[in-house]
Amino acid sequence: MMVSWAMMSAGIVGCVLLAVHLVLMVACAPLARGLLAAGMAWAGGAERVPVLARWRLIRSCARRHGVRAAGVAEIAPAMALATALAACALVPSFALGLPGSGLSDLLTVSGLLVLARLLPLLAALAPGGARAGLASAGGVGALAAMQAVFPLAVAAAVMATGHGGIDALLARLRDPDPGGGRVSAMLLAVALLLAGPDIGPGDDARAADMMVDLGGRGRAAMELARDLGLIAWVTLAGDLAWPGGLAMPRDGALLPAAASLPGAVAAWLARMGMICAGIVAARVVVMGSARAVRGRLVLALLFAALAVVVLFADQEVA
Repeated sequence: MMVSWAMMSAGIVGCVLLAVHLVLMVACAPLARGLLAAGMAWAGGAERVPVLARWRLIRSCARRHGVRAAGVAEIAPAMALATALAACALVPSFALGLPGSGLSDLLTVSGLLVLARLLPLLAALAPGGARAGLASAGGVGALAAMQAVFPLAVAAAVMATGHGGIDALLARLRDPDPGGGRVSAMLLAVALLLAGPDIGPGDDARAADMMVDLGGRGRAAMELARDLGLIAWVTLAGDLAWPGGLAMPRDGALLPAAASLPGAVAAWLARMGMICAGIVAARVVVMGSARAVRGRLVLALLFAALAVVVLFADQEVA
């Protein structure tokens, strides 16, 4: 009875921590995109953009009554939001071993994020508007980039840990001697950032065009889903590049120690800020024009391939 009560208590605490994780992801998702927009404006010498502008836009849309859509366009915002939330729930932010970590597979998370990116395209095509349809057609290239990089990413993860579980991969990278896994993980993080989130030039304008026929809560849900997709990619890349900041269970415990959680949350926020700064620098130096989209795909494939090559070389040496 004592053991079962301990497991029940750990389960309850784990569910609370998972809820805190989701609340933090939802609260920080618009802030992350707002930070990117403010950084781009500052780097480009444009007019200052408030960091909270994204949250204000989402709240403003949620308070309006939009025109009721039909068909796919009616259910796509809710589906996109649910899909992005599910992906965020499976990506560790500040701790490993939370409830549902057994489902936290790289292939599953990648599939959910691809679906969250695909649903807005379908919603834009459904009304038959020219402006939304053209923007949707332009987003197909980004999906192609994601589909080209993810098989290499999953292959690298499987070679590093024996399976694609994100928690197992990150726990392996925390070992003192992970071999070539640490270098491979950093290359993989860069590849995912290049191929996954919509951070390229013209992506914001394209997203606005795709949602031109949406209004009210549907528009708010789609905007929030877009931001959740971004923070999921940023968090996953940060975990791969710096897994040491994550809190994890020790000495047979079911959950991380409470004392390690504040520092882990601070480490997550620091990783997110550093990656956002890196994205701003990359936009200015590497992705300065829409023509750089092709180069972005090539770089993503290159980094993903290098991640696999590093693991192959490490196995050959071993």
